[in-house]
Amino acid sequence: MPKQKIDRDDLLRSALNVFMKKGYYHTTVADIAEACGLLKGSIYHYIESKEALMTEVLEHLKKYYARNVFAWAYDEDYEPEDRLQMLASKAEEIFLDRHYGNFFVNVGMETRNSIESFHKPILGFFEEWIQALSYLYSFVTDEKEARLTAEMVVAEVEGAAVLSQLLEDPEYLKRTNRKIVDIYKRWKQKPSAAKGRSNQAENRR
Repeated sequence: MPKQKIDRDDLLRSALNVFMKKGYYHTTVADIAEACGLLKGSIYHYIESKEALMTEVLEHLKKYYARNVFAWAYDEDYEPEDRLQMLASKAEEIFLDRHYGNFFVNVGMETRNSIESFHKPILGFFEEWIQALSYLYSFVTDEKEARLTAEMVVAEVEGAAVLSQLLEDPEYLKRTNRKIVDIYKRWKQKPSAAKGRSNQAENRR
């Protein structure tokens, strides 16, 4: 028997799972209603349109990453290297166990020339990820190189995540995440690392 009501978080989670499996254009409102245990007509009590729902799903997932992954970069209870390790581990867990990370890429590629409302949350997700990594690398190098490295790392992680899923081999992503920390460790040994730490201390004053 169809449900009479559904929690908003359950709606977004169910919609996310359907969109992940079928893509945006191949997902119907009826598919989402069925995943939520609702009649097709009832789903419109909760959503304005499929496009509005996808936009909300993207925003919800972006906030999830900000709270559960990127926030580790700014947790001053831990040393920067430990924060970087935790950020990499959390991202690995989500990419491999839940496959959420590639969702932004998949939706972006599928709709890049057609639905502008998706652009903001997708680009926002990648910018927050780059900023988190850039912040941690800036402890051991100058801000420009930290930013460039962060952009490179995000691109490599996304590619490694795709290979890990396609080839069913998690080592592609695990090796890339080890590289993220290794870059930090190498820079930490350089004399210029002191400058990076000095700049961070100055910025916090």
